[in-house]
Amino acid sequence: MGLRDVMDSAFRSALALGLAACCLIIPALSFSQAPASPPPRQDMAVLLVVGTPGAPVYEEKFREEVSQWQTAGSRIGATVEVIGTAPVNAAQPDRELLKARLQKAATTPATALWLVFIGHGTYDGRESKFNLRGPDVNSVDIGEWLKPFTGELVAIDGASANAPFLRALSGKDRIIISATKSADEVFYTRFGEFFAKAIGGALPEVDLDRDGQVSVLEAFLWSSKQVERFFETEGRLATEHALIDDNGDGLGTRADWFDGLRCTKTAQQGSKPDGPRARQIAFVMNADEAKLDPSLRKRRDELERQVQDLRDQKSKMDAAAYYPKLEALLLQIGRLYQKQEPGSK
Repeated sequence: MGLRDVMDSAFRSALALGLAACCLIIPALSFSQAPASPPPRQDMAVLLVVGTPGAPVYEEKFREEVSQWQTAGSRIGATVEVIGTAPVNAAQPDRELLKARLQKAATTPATALWLVFIGHGTYDGRESKFNLRGPDVNSVDIGEWLKPFTGELVAIDGASANAPFLRALSGKDRIIISATKSADEVFYTRFGEFFAKAIGGALPEVDLDRDGQVSVLEAFLWSSKQVERFFETEGRLATEHALIDDNGDGLGTRADWFDGLRCTKTAQQGSKPDGPRARQIAFVMNADEAKLDPSLRKRRDELERQVQDLRDQKSKMDAAAYYPKLEALLLQIGRLYQKQEPGSK
């Protein structure tokens, strides 16, 4: 094939790419805020684990976080289960309740699990623990109890000294967030307070890509920024630095490694950047996203991540190879949207 043929091929691919992109932009632009009473989410379970407060001021803070998650859950018809606020059961302490609930999750792998820890953490130089009423729970325990669970997991641990939980819970189809970058950050953390405010989608400034919903990544970045501003305003040295992991390497990425919604560096050479999956998942979806069939949404998300992987390789590829591959992926995404249209086959 001559140079002109290659250029003509690249042009045709680029033209088709533009047409495919237009097909995708149209539904994207129609996205709007979720309705006041959307249909219930049957494909997700929400579990809040509330630790012992230790003081009235923290009890009030924890109660407010629970309330914000419950309010967000009511917007999508999700049942928000809470461990740690009912009267203490001496026969079955909170640790055993948590163990039983996570083991039960393994029996429903088709249901995504949102697991949120609200409370204090401690580190004794050997292991990191989340402080429950009664016996505490460590990161190894949680990791073992969740090992059989093969569904999608979104875990947000807002406690101090909790970085080891990120490594223990990390894996395929898992988004893990820790309020601290190491177990040595043992002081009270504020990240969870901000995240609870952000995830429900009520704050327009959190929606960075303006698609009418707040993704896990957007909530993470906004909450991290609010923590940073808090310490700057107080004139204090920051004692917490949140991490997010959605690539399964268990290392995590800080918010200041992102340029907008794109991660600019990785924790280790050769690993994929964190963020692509967390950018796709929202607790409260916009109206059009909520209408999308879950199986189509899952396949669309997979294709979008393939597009991002291909774009990351663009500088190493010839145009004649890059554009046909990109075109093929975008056309597949466009066809998925067509399947969702009424009367489509």
